[in-house]
Amino acid sequence: MWAAGMGFKRIGMVWGGLLLCLSGLLTMAQPACEPAGRVLRETYASAWLGQTMFYSVYLPPCYDATDQAYPVVYLLHGSNEDDGAWARLGLIAALDEGIAAGTLPEMILVMPFGNVIANRNRFDAVSWGNIFLTELLPAAEAAFRIDARREARVIAGISRGGFWAYQIGLRRPDLFSAIGGHSPFFDAFHAPPADNPLDLALSAPGVAALRLWLDRGGDDYAAPGVDLMHDRLTQRGLAHTYIVHPDGEHNNRHWSRYVGDYLAFYAAGWSGGAPRAAPPTATPAPVMGFATNTPLPPAAGPLATAVPVLNTPAAGSGALALLVPAVAFPSLYTSISLERLRSLAAGQPDAAFITTPETAALLPGLHPDIRRVPAPDVRHTLWRDPALIALLPFDALTTELRLLWVDDVPLVDRLADYPFIVPGAPPNFDPARLTRLTLSGVTALTRQTLTAIDAGGGPAWAAGGIADYVRRSDFFHISNEVSFAPGCPSLTGELLGGSSSMCSKEAHFELLSLLGVDIVELSGNHNNDYGYEAYRNTLDWYRARGMLTVGGGATVAAARQPLTLQHHGNTITLLACNVPGPYYALANDDPALLGGVRPGAAGCDAAWLEAALPAAAAAADVVIMTVQAVEYEEYLPTGEQRFQFRSLADAGADVVLGTAAHKPQTYEFYTTADQRPALVHYGAGNLFFDQPFWGNMRFFMNTLYVYEGQVLTVEIFPGIIDDLARPRLMTPEERENFLFFMFRMQNDF
Repeated sequence: MWAAGMGFKRIGMVWGGLLLCLSGLLTMAQPACEPAGRVLRETYASAWLGQTMFYSVYLPPCYDATDQAYPVVYLLHGSNEDDGAWARLGLIAALDEGIAAGTLPEMILVMPFGNVIANRNRFDAVSWGNIFLTELLPAAEAAFRIDARREARVIAGISRGGFWAYQIGLRRPDLFSAIGGHSPFFDAFHAPPADNPLDLALSAPGVAALRLWLDRGGDDYAAPGVDLMHDRLTQRGLAHTYIVHPDGEHNNRHWSRYVGDYLAFYAAGWSGGAPRAAPPTATPAPVMGFATNTPLPPAAGPLATAVPVLNTPAAGSGALALLVPAVAFPSLYTSISLERLRSLAAGQPDAAFITTPETAALLPGLHPDIRRVPAPDVRHTLWRDPALIALLPFDALTTELRLLWVDDVPLVDRLADYPFIVPGAPPNFDPARLTRLTLSGVTALTRQTLTAIDAGGGPAWAAGGIADYVRRSDFFHISNEVSFAPGCPSLTGELLGGSSSMCSKEAHFELLSLLGVDIVELSGNHNNDYGYEAYRNTLDWYRARGMLTVGGGATVAAARQPLTLQHHGNTITLLACNVPGPYYALANDDPALLGGVRPGAAGCDAAWLEAALPAAAAAADVVIMTVQAVEYEEYLPTGEQRFQFRSLADAGADVVLGTAAHKPQTYEFYTTADQRPALVHYGAGNLFFDQPFWGNMRFFMNTLYVYEGQVLTVEIFPGIIDDLARPRLMTPEERENFLFFMFRMQNDF
């Protein structure tokens, strides 16, 4: 028995050891908690819209280490925003910090992109509210471990998103425990009573248990609607939190200050977590090569030395056999590292690259796994897979293939250490035959931009974000739609533009000089607001400083006069005109017409353009037509815009650009009636203007590479306006988000 007892004991010890080992193995197999949460971008199919829709989801640090379900907050963005809006406010970072400190519980955030439908006052089945409830919410809760109990679900939104949060939450209090409205935009006539949150606040059943939050800034233009909601909630006796911050406007700067308060409200009642190891400190995104914070030197002295151009081969220094990295125009890439190119040149494999057999023959050290594609198939291959990069001869570029920067500097400006210049091969690039012309959108140094320039440090500060880039071009164009007026903005008297009249301070003219502006388009509709004398004086300022003008002038003939540039053997002609007026903004020579004789913009007269564009095309290598079109708050052009812009291309323009759009609009590669390729960009967006909305503070600049008499390629500069007055290059993350939004979701490339 003793022996048998020992045997059982030994067996028990063995099993115990095995169980301990197995337990240890299982413990080792469990994923460890990450130091911070992560954000994924997901899709769902909308049957109502017949398209793919997007949303971002934040998963907490321990999501993969557990099988638990998490409470969820649905966060809705404002007008002209997307599913990255909340991350840009700093809410994700604040949540990570709160979870790490144990002051906030782990939770899931679902941030849907409402696209165009979220901006529409539509309340049938194909409404954002219905799509949210019947498609987005079920898709997210099927894909992730979300606690589907009412008490674990919160909905909140900013501005237009605040409207939808209250509209959805008050209609479905059975689904949500709390509603957050941050500067929500409410209006008594915004929706029918059955769908208007202001009416639902008085009539919706079953809402007494909801936790409700409202907040706004003291200078918020949405204040009347928020105040009215507060009054109606009070009238009905519904408990709610209403906070009016003494300062703060309807913008991201205001909301970003209070994301910690928002999170505390969402999570109230959910159990907090134990403190975790703090997430690693994020390294701030580097200031890009074109966007230094160092003030520029004073305007006095040679402008060429104010922002040095690095490693630029001098004109006439000799032609080169230059191979360049290029991508499909709708690619999300704008830049590649020199280190990666050197690795490729040293014979390392890189699955993202393709080239042609002819190019590969020039590079015997190129890795054999680099895919060889016949030259006629390169364009199709890149467009089919925008993640690919082609190594091509410089002169093989087209407008549908974009040349990449190298470490965020234009490749042609840093050839001294560039690894793909092939000795002895036939030359295909001569800097003495290249003309770079950068075209930009709306400039209006007025209203809040005027005061922001002074508050930020003056013209040198405002110019510092883009000067390094725009001064690299041979010609930099702006569309300045506001004249410089003495005493601006305190000039009194009757103004042509009435209460919306705009002017620029004379002291701010220095900004144009610091940017090295060469061409000023005058097709804008506010140049005469402060009177014709201010306009004529501004024309004199341009002339005195060597700046060329187009699209406006002292007479109709001067306003219509084409501007022709002769540079490096290329002849480029620009014309510009104004479609919408108003009448007093247009040049007029006839004293019998309304407003009498006056300077101003060239109206888009069909008879003039039908003669002027073919004449320009016959005399110049490249014809560029820029247009002050009717302004629409849309990323996509209207049918009218498409017709107008395509007609201008058919008449002879090689490039047509909308310079009045206050938010960026899409591109089109158009084949004209006579089978010419034309680049059409419906709107570049604001360059200097005071509209602090997601879309209106993002812009494109287009740099045309005119080589041997043709537009060889176009380089895009995706930018963002900081502090209402300082445009700069986007960071890599901002670029990817913006280009995805513009090229994939809007342009449908």
